[in-house]
Amino acid sequence: MKNFITNHNTANLKKRLIELIQKSDELKFLVGFFYFSGIRELYEGLKEKPDVNIKVLVGLNVDKTNFGLLEFADQNNQLSDEEKSYKFLRSVKKSLNTEDFDTEEFYQQVRYFIKLISENKLTIRKTYNPNHAKIYLFKLEEGQVGRKNLFITGSSNLTKAGITTQEEFNVEISDFGFDDAEEYFDSLWGEAIKITEDDIIKRGLIDIIENETLVKDITPFEAFVLVLKTYLDSFEQKEVSQSLVKTLEENGYTPYQYQLDAVKQALSIIENNNGVIIADVVGLGKTVIACSVAKELKKRGIVICPPGIIGDRNKNSGWKKYVEEFGLSKEGWEVWSIGDLENIADFVNNAKDIEVIIIDEAHRFRNQDTKDYEYLKNICRNKIVILLTATPFNNRPGDILSLLKLFITPKKSAITLENNLVARFKSFKGIFDRLAYIKKYWNSMNASKRKMALSNYEGLFGEKTIKLEKVKKRAKYLAKQIRDVIEPVTIRRNRLDLQNNPFYKDEVGHLSKIADPKEWFFELSKEQSAFYDKIIATYFGDPDEGGQFKGAIYRPFEYEKERDKELNLEENRQFTQQRNLFDFMRRLMVKRFESSFGSFEKSIKNFKRITKAVLEFIKKTGNGDYYKGEYILDRSLLEKIYNNEPEEIEKSLLEYEEKINKGEYPKNHRRYKIGDFKLKENFIKDIQSDLALFDSIIKELAEMDLVKDDPKAECLLANIKDVLKQKPQPGEPKRKVIVFSEYLDTVNHLEKILTKHFGERMLVVGGDLSAHTIARINKNFDASHKESVDDYDVLLTTDRISEGFNLNRAGMVINYDIPWNPVRVIQRVGRINRISKKVFNELFLVNFFPTEKGAVLVQSRQIASNKMFLIHNVLGEDAKIFDIDEEPTPAGLYERIQQNPDAIEEESFYTKALKKFLAIQKQEPQLIEALKNFPARVKVAKNSKENELLVFFKKGRLYIHGIVYKNDADGKPYQSTFEEVFDKIACDKDEVKLDLSTDFWKYYEQVKSYKEYQSGPVSDQSLEQKALFNIKTIIATPWQEVLPHLDFVRTLREDILDYGTLSDYTLRRIANMETVNDAGNGKKKTVEEICALKREMGEDYLQKEKERQKNLTKEIIIAIENQKL
Repeated sequence: MKNFITNHNTANLKKRLIELIQKSDELKFLVGFFYFSGIRELYEGLKEKPDVNIKVLVGLNVDKTNFGLLEFADQNNQLSDEEKSYKFLRSVKKSLNTEDFDTEEFYQQVRYFIKLISENKLTIRKTYNPNHAKIYLFKLEEGQVGRKNLFITGSSNLTKAGITTQEEFNVEISDFGFDDAEEYFDSLWGEAIKITEDDIIKRGLIDIIENETLVKDITPFEAFVLVLKTYLDSFEQKEVSQSLVKTLEENGYTPYQYQLDAVKQALSIIENNNGVIIADVVGLGKTVIACSVAKELKKRGIVICPPGIIGDRNKNSGWKKYVEEFGLSKEGWEVWSIGDLENIADFVNNAKDIEVIIIDEAHRFRNQDTKDYEYLKNICRNKIVILLTATPFNNRPGDILSLLKLFITPKKSAITLENNLVARFKSFKGIFDRLAYIKKYWNSMNASKRKMALSNYEGLFGEKTIKLEKVKKRAKYLAKQIRDVIEPVTIRRNRLDLQNNPFYKDEVGHLSKIADPKEWFFELSKEQSAFYDKIIATYFGDPDEGGQFKGAIYRPFEYEKERDKELNLEENRQFTQQRNLFDFMRRLMVKRFESSFGSFEKSIKNFKRITKAVLEFIKKTGNGDYYKGEYILDRSLLEKIYNNEPEEIEKSLLEYEEKINKGEYPKNHRRYKIGDFKLKENFIKDIQSDLALFDSIIKELAEMDLVKDDPKAECLLANIKDVLKQKPQPGEPKRKVIVFSEYLDTVNHLEKILTKHFGERMLVVGGDLSAHTIARINKNFDASHKESVDDYDVLLTTDRISEGFNLNRAGMVINYDIPWNPVRVIQRVGRINRISKKVFNELFLVNFFPTEKGAVLVQSRQIASNKMFLIHNVLGEDAKIFDIDEEPTPAGLYERIQQNPDAIEEESFYTKALKKFLAIQKQEPQLIEALKNFPARVKVAKNSKENELLVFFKKGRLYIHGIVYKNDADGKPYQSTFEEVFDKIACDKDEVKLDLSTDFWKYYEQVKSYKEYQSGPVSDQSLEQKALFNIKTIIATPWQEVLPHLDFVRTLREDILDYGTLSDYTLRRIANMETVNDAGNGKKKTVEEICALKREMGEDYLQKEKERQKNLTKEIIIAIENQKL
């Protein structure tokens, strides 16, 4: 076997070729393709023999596919020599701009090969016709004993794999047959197309290598602009039809460029990701954009929205109006209520031709572990999904993942560099939770919580002294990372973006200016003021900090189990859910109190009734003995706190009370036996304690006379009268007023007081919106309405109309209760600041604050600040005034509440990048044009403040990995955002290019191979693992009834492992399946549950999911090394 070369063990072709090169005067290679990787492998041998002449005859071209490089034979015999040489040069370019050549060795060797070509030591020709043969001919130097010539022929191409690692079969033949082989080579050589002998083509080849491959020299400024252009190009747009513009104009809409661009971008996002999040701020026309996108898609779909904005039967308002105007009803579109998900799921399942789902107020669906979310996920499954939400960013990581899962396949995500979106958000959640814990408990009075906060800090920062500045910085960076993940599928512009965008700024003139919020102070007596503080801090404060409200009926689990016992996954879920329900009720009381004393009194009486009913039920079921009684928890309440408004939840509580009184069990209940409670005495005692607390509060309210002679309502009345008396500004109509409250009870309380003074000039909108009420709202408050009337001066309403209505005939919005979520302020003001029609030059916003009688302005602000701060501390995570990276203070809180809504938003990074790019384009148009032909994987170094390498990848959009390195210690690779590194790479045209450092390649290889989000070990207690265990058991030990369903069970397993499309609620259903027979027919119930899942999702749901996958490849664009000189 001595003459056979197979690349097996050490007998590889590379070793033999180098030996022969060093003994030869002339080399003649006929190969399928001239890969530099092959020539590169022979570099050491060629260097040792500088005078050797090499002739390389190339038989094939190369093409680039998604799966790498592919040789191909060009079958077109009509091509001219010039075109064949051109195609060969393009082929060289494609082969070099790949991972194989992105190495330090090639960068060192390429100059040597260019030198060989320049000095005519390496001659390359392209065969006239395609040729697959591989022959290596060697003319040996004089003095070689026994032979003058030899050749090798076989299967090996001149590639790295072909001559080293790939299984091949080649034979080495001495002298005999050499003349025939050389004659064959020479005949092909004679008719071949000259590449390096033609000076023009040779120059072209060298020019391609030097300027169109990854070794191209570029300047730091060119690198910066290349990254900038790559970032902006990722926001690609599809074209829209002229008929869309016509539809807009025919229905009285102005075809604003910013809206048309949003439609174009949305269509592109949908094409790549099967869905889009439209999150423009209120007033910029999300509904118009969504309907425009739907029209362009030309598919049937449905709209799911809150009941208040569905619209009337005559299609004159709400979504029904928009669907009609955009011609979607002709395509079979329907509008459904967000509260009717079960019926929507059945409808979509039966209709078969529903392809698009629009969900308004999608931010409601942030908890995957609810039945409603499962319904929605199955409705959206394998559909195009358009989500409308006021704010996708100001939420927890898990909330954002819940939105993304409605249209993105989590474990096959195209919006992250590594495909597993679940792993990434798991990492986000871990960091977010620890940062939040540190921020909340770093100085807690509870020693164990302080200790845990310190432990979390040490784990994140490696230090034993907590520095809040580091926590803030890390939290801010985390927020940017999360925003960076969601950005590729989100359209989000605010008014500042429009004002600063050169393409849109003229359109913003249609918006009014919002004046800084006014302060209206209502006066309390000293006794009332003290009572105010006591309600917030003492009665309904955190129970761990001494709060008196126990809320035992909302958290029975904490009394059932030992408190110091470590909880398993299911127990921890119960604890968390019930504690969340308790916190929700506790905070609801505080917010009701801040809203209005009348609303608070009603809620306290309701809570008393419910608590009393529960205690009586326990006593009744125990035949007079509390400890032998039972307690029923309506588990649907645990879900409703995520999706429903406070009014709806309190209504559910009252319905729950009715069922308890009648002895009926709620549909989704959990029965507790009090005798089994570890803390049964405490449970009963705490229920009784709450009843006593409610009685005490009701008594104090009456003594303070806060409901009957409401100082806050009197302040409102007096100020509205003053506003309505004011003379309109020139050219403006009379200014109408809108009073917003979050709570229906507050509206009802105010209605009694205000009606006495405003009578029929006040319109009250509280409960359900009838067609008649909607018509009155539109005719009186929408400046664009065709049948305008003037029946009302004041609109008193809940937030039911803070979405979906144009109320721009009102020039003032009064927040009767503090909107603790800034988004609510933006939504409310957005109702009167509409781009469709400007009515007032300046709009007014009012906030209410408590003060004490006799206080001057400065004192009033201080009193209000302290009271608001008390409320803020009770609300905790419910108050979204501050970001996680901010440390709240009373003064800071007051200032934030009083912040102008327009100042809440910042200019987006996209707008900043666009402005910079357009300025460069104006100065350097030739560079912008040249960038189109820049190769990938180029590299540059420049001066900076520290030694750092930044590598920019593209996979549909831009990604950045980096590493900081110092002489004394190496840093670790990290993932960043373009916004974070923008200033690190930004530079002027005259920035000096430096040589790459000696450390460059070491760190470059580290960064290239870096993966930030590795999927760690999964806990056996995790929901996913419990579901997988049940599936494994069913497959391994099937029973007769389950056999027909095993293929579907395997589909579920594949989904959980590789795709991750199932909601937490669905995973819980699988995890709860019983796989052993018992008295309750466990196996029978399991089969029924499998059949239900199959019916709800479709037997072939995962196959459809696979067909929707987009195969985006990851490519390195550029590496920029910053050097500290």
